[in-house]
Amino acid sequence: MKNKLPILFLLIFLPFCTTIDNNSTSDNIRISNFNLVSLINEESIKVDDTFIIINYWASWCLECIEEHDLLITLAETNNLKDSVIMVSFQDNIQNSIEFLNNYGYGEIIYAVDESSKLAIESGVFGVPETHIVVNGEIVKKYIGPLNLSNIEEIINNYP
Repeated sequence: MKNKLPILFLLIFLPFCTTIDNNSTSDNIRISNFNLVSLINEESIKVDDTFIIINYWASWCLECIEEHDLLITLAETNNLKDSVIMVSFQDNIQNSIEFLNNYGYGEIIYAVDESSKLAIESGVFGVPETHIVVNGEIVKKYIGPLNLSNIEEIINNYP
């Protein structure tokens, strides 16, 4: 019985031990007709979806604080100006604005997905999560905070 214990353990728990690729999409997720509202002035935002980077974040998220400076730097990259959209995800507008007052704005489009329609359609798991969208299709997902390697990958491989 002593020698059969490791085999029994593997048979029971192996199906639960799967590798998850947090940085890719398994299906081609298309997003369309999404209505985002500006976090700053509550006006409707029209987005050119030929290439955009959408980051879902929340004011209470510690990892969102970690990646915020990287997103500001990313948005200041010449070929990515007006391409980075940060969507406040299921958060209070006042708290979101306070977050930006504390950590900076940069050249980023700040938005609210009031009904979470875009987030649901995009399959958002939680915050932070960043999607690369090309021609209305999510071609890459970064689940969790972005790091320097992710930023380099985005700058080198997109538009």
